[in-house]
Amino acid sequence: MNCNKAMVLMSAAIDGELSAKEEEELAQHLAECPACRAEFQDAKKTKIIIKERIVRFKAPSTLIESITRLTTITS
Repeated sequence: MNCNKAMVLMSAAIDGELSAKEEEELAQHLAECPACRAEFQDAKKTKIIIKERIVRFKAPSTLIESITRLTTITS
């Protein structure tokens, strides 16, 4: 695997979206390439920071009811 392909797979790897083969190939590349390994670690840290800072809001019940009504009508 080259560095360009590794960079493409890193985001999917962080999200747990790689096949077993892709995961194995990426892990092997990261073991051999310090630059990609550092990039992957930075990407993982960034994802953790973003996840910690996301503010989630509960939708108002009126919005939920409106969406439910629209879905029922169009179904």
